[in-house]
Amino acid sequence: MRMDLYHQTRFGLPERVIVMKRIRQAIFGALLSAAVVAPTIADDSTALLVASRGDVYAEANEARRALARGDAIAEEERIITGEKSFAVLQFVDGAKVTIRPNSVLDIKEYVYNGGEDNAATLSLVQGGLRIITGAVAKAEPENFKVETPVALMGVRGTEFAVVLCDDGTVCQQEGADY
Repeated sequence: MRMDLYHQTRFGLPERVIVMKRIRQAIFGALLSAAVVAPTIADDSTALLVASRGDVYAEANEARRALARGDAIAEEERIITGEKSFAVLQFVDGAKVTIRPNSVLDIKEYVYNGGEDNAATLSLVQGGLRIITGAVAKAEPENFKVETPVALMGVRGTEFAVVLCDDGTVCQQEGADY
């Protein structure tokens, strides 16, 4: 049976009008979802907390603050996750860092200006993390570093993970050279 675009629906509106309304609603919904989900990082921030569970804190200058989704993270802050907790940070260059439970991560340096002299140095003091690199590592991989108590790692690809043992040695690493 052939559907006529001008066929009247049970509400008295042409089928074409109903279809166009649904298309507009779908487009509007998609745009609204993108606006809500897309993180916006403030000019003076290095990263944004885009997801977390449990106890997640930032420390700087001996002051500690609890973090929630959407909070800005600055350079030289220490991120701490509690037991059964995690945090996902999105950095200004698009890099994403997932911090595992019972971890401590120092953001020593994170400079991204879209040009030259970009650099990132993260220091994993305790626990583990997984990184999907952003523009800094793609443009200048030698300028993206992860320090641990026993090793300094450079990027070998676009994604890598590091987990420290209780004694501070590297238990597990993938996708990184050290």
